[in-house]
Amino acid sequence: MTFTIRRQIAALAVAGFLLVLASGAIGYGGTVALADQQRSARNAAAALQGVQSTTIAQALFRGNVLASLVTNNATERQEVLDKLGENVAQARAGVDEVARYMPELRGQADAALSALDELIASGQRIVTLASRVASDPGRTAALAARPAYDQVDAKAGEAIEALRSAITAHVRQTYESAASEAASVERLVLIAGLLAAFVLGGAALWLGRRISRRVDRCLAVARSISEYDLTVDASIGGSDELAQLGDSLNAIVGSLRTAMVEIGGNASSVAAASEELTSTSRHLSSGAGTASAEAAEANRGISEVTTGVEQANRAAKGLDTSIQEITSAVAEADAVAREAVGLAADTNRVIERLRNSSEEVSAVVSIITAIAEQTNLLALNATIEAARAGTMGTGFAVVAGEVKDLSRETASATGDISAKVTTMQSDTARAFEAINRISSVIERIDELQRSMSAAVDAQINATGLIVSNVDAAARSATAVAGAITRTAGTTSLTHEAANQTEQAAMELSQLSQQLRLVSDRFRH
Repeated sequence: MTFTIRRQIAALAVAGFLLVLASGAIGYGGTVALADQQRSARNAAAALQGVQSTTIAQALFRGNVLASLVTNNATERQEVLDKLGENVAQARAGVDEVARYMPELRGQADAALSALDELIASGQRIVTLASRVASDPGRTAALAARPAYDQVDAKAGEAIEALRSAITAHVRQTYESAASEAASVERLVLIAGLLAAFVLGGAALWLGRRISRRVDRCLAVARSISEYDLTVDASIGGSDELAQLGDSLNAIVGSLRTAMVEIGGNASSVAAASEELTSTSRHLSSGAGTASAEAAEANRGISEVTTGVEQANRAAKGLDTSIQEITSAVAEADAVAREAVGLAADTNRVIERLRNSSEEVSAVVSIITAIAEQTNLLALNATIEAARAGTMGTGFAVVAGEVKDLSRETASATGDISAKVTTMQSDTARAFEAINRISSVIERIDELQRSMSAAVDAQINATGLIVSNVDAAARSATAVAGAITRTAGTTSLTHEAANQTEQAAMELSQLSQQLRLVSDRFRH
């Protein structure tokens, strides 16, 4: 098997890949370990945050318990109780966060919860004793229970602080372990990197020098060819790609040598053919120029005809557009009139319902008036009975007086409502008559719109016939103008092609001379 340059580079790449893979494996292992340590650190941070939340909740709980000793009414006591519930929930949630993120501290978390339960029970006892204002105005019992609460509060604080210390110790241990792991991974990666640099650098230097010497030989051969020397030999020892490149250069030199001989022989034939082509193109260019001038004259005449037809076509289309706009306006007016008729009918129905509703309101007002009169009578009777009862009926007499005043106000309000309902019924009747007159006028407008629409339809048909005829004439004139234009364009292209052919013949003659010079410059 031939050990080609491609295989040499592939072997070097495989070695480099294996070394990089080893370094990557070492780095990945260290990254996984560091990721575990980082996850543990995040859990510890979350646990510390839970402990902090519990500490804050404990302080707030103590403040609210002490605030219960100075409350003066039920509203203030309820506010204190609501805050105590929030503090308890926050404290428990903080300890639960510690147990969730750090299961290894479950025992200490349970101890902290137990201390919190004792604290909550003691605080609730003080709040309960402080709320007995009637039986203990000086809150003596609540103040007597405070020393026991202070002891329980201190015990809970110690349990929470012990939990915080355990979390802090775990964080410190995690940090030291992560630092040790990082240092170990750094040493292994450094060793693997130095080994890879030494092996790959040495192999690359040897392979580069070996290839460079043979490439220089190929460059020397290519430089000789660029200096018009076709007598060089590009043979290179070996069987790899550079040796194949040398063989290819030898083949190129041989092909160039043969091509130069053939070019020198064919240059004379090309020069004779170019002279004959120049003469022919000059005759063709003269005839094409005459035909092009005649086509241009015909094109100017047909352009004038096309312009007149296009102006007539635009005028006819403008008339058609105006009539269509009139038709659209008439149709829109007809639709508006029909919609107005429908809206007037809907308005009549609404006013009819409004009139019926006002009658129902009048009936309801009558009922309310009767109830107010009955209430006034009952209030009068209650006042009489209260007077008979003497001192025992004083409170009842005040209530009866208020009921009597309320019945008078109700009677007055229902009277106002009745007057307004009567006015509304009168206005509704007048509005109903006005809308009926508007409906009659809108129906007359609708009939006139239909007559206008029929007249416009007849005018549309006539205008459409005019537009169709003028458009056909415009298309015919445009087609004739296009044919003449294409003829002129073809003639112009022929003239240009003849000129280009003459120019190409002259360039071909010059090229034949240059080819002869190139062939003479090469040594072969």
